[in-house]
Amino acid sequence: MGEATGKKNMVPHVFALMFIITIFMAAMTWVVPAGQYDRVKEGTVTKVVADSFKVIDSAPQGLWEIFNSVVKGWIQSASMIFMVFFVGGAIKILEDTGTIRVGMNRIVHTLKGKEVWAVGIIMFIMSVGGAVGVFANPVVALIPLGILLAKGLGFDGAVGFFMIYLGSYAGFNVGWANVFTVGIGQNVAELPLFSGMGVRVFFHLANIALVFLYVHRYIKMIKADPTKSLLYTGEEIAAAEEANFENHESMSMSHMICTAIVVLGFAAIIYGSLKHNWGIDHYSVVFFIMAVTCGLIGGLGINGTAVAFVKGCASMAYAALVIGMARAISVIMTDGKIIDTVIYYLSLPIAKFGAVVGANLMFLANVVINFFIPSGSGQAVTVMPIMVPLADLTGITRQVAVQAFQFGDGFTNCIIPTASVLMGGLGLSGIPYGKYVKWVAPLIAIQLLLAMVALTVLQTIGWS
Repeated sequence: MGEATGKKNMVPHVFALMFIITIFMAAMTWVVPAGQYDRVKEGTVTKVVADSFKVIDSAPQGLWEIFNSVVKGWIQSASMIFMVFFVGGAIKILEDTGTIRVGMNRIVHTLKGKEVWAVGIIMFIMSVGGAVGVFANPVVALIPLGILLAKGLGFDGAVGFFMIYLGSYAGFNVGWANVFTVGIGQNVAELPLFSGMGVRVFFHLANIALVFLYVHRYIKMIKADPTKSLLYTGEEIAAAEEANFENHESMSMSHMICTAIVVLGFAAIIYGSLKHNWGIDHYSVVFFIMAVTCGLIGGLGINGTAVAFVKGCASMAYAALVIGMARAISVIMTDGKIIDTVIYYLSLPIAKFGAVVGANLMFLANVVINFFIPSGSGQAVTVMPIMVPLADLTGITRQVAVQAFQFGDGFTNCIIPTASVLMGGLGLSGIPYGKYVKWVAPLIAIQLLLAMVALTVLQTIGWS
């Protein structure tokens, strides 16, 4: 017993892991020279000026800055953190009104005997949303529903996380109409917007098939041996069994109205994101409206709605604060002025090799950069102005350069600890980061290898 406890304590808590990485990056600011690229504003986009890198006065981060970075990380992540709270409040109200229970009951009985297909269909739908850039940050909002649905289908909560997060990012990471990554990348590269869509649609279909097969393998594994679950405890298995809705429940009028409000809410989020450039704050407003209206219509009353909302927020505290802890890492590197230096030195080897090797090195450089700049749009405006002239000098086609950036930015979103949406989603799901990394690492390795094969082929045929 003591030995097991000792082993368990060897795995750092996710907050401790984030803080350790923050301390390490602070130490790097004393070693890595500070550097900076010039930036210019073109319309609403800030672009980096290629060949403008220069060494500047260092800004080493000390003990005060380390602790301050956590506070600043929480402040800078406030919109995301509060969206998670609003989601939690809305979900709890929907639970207390019985809307979720009755709705899940309907879905589960409809899909009886087709549970694995249900997982595949949901993952594909999420991947399409990710491919068009709608389901990136907002995917956090759907994870609690995914967990409930997974348990209703007889799986563990981890499958719910996989359906929603991995499904969404299977599309986002190679998105053929993702304005935040390929859209900005092609704009900087002066390519027609969303050109090369056919190839990227193929990548999307291949990637979602690969991810689904990997998740399906996990489902088969835990069905054969529940102790292999990433969430394995006696309580977790009991909860999954209890969630197998055995009895049919009919939907009351209030349940139907609340369900309609939820559907309209998500439709508003999708429409607002595509047509009006809605951001996280808008999503929070939608969830708050959903919470209040469903609470009152569902019969909770004013006080009952308020009580349920507060309980829902409380249940999300861990996941919300993980997002702020992850942000602290980028804060310390930005304040220490080493991010541009990392990008500069990663770009140097690319210019020394031929086009095919250079394309793969460009991809690997973006894989590393994504750890430091996990924002797709932020990475696009930072690296593409550097990658485009490098591509022209080395004979890499600009379309391949955009794809190298997109692959590099994309796949590691599902494993790096600086990806705040990933860390928040794991927190919501209760999945230990260490266990998750061990499970998902082979999938990421396969994706990275296939990406290199794809870039080699595309550059060899001169894809433009």
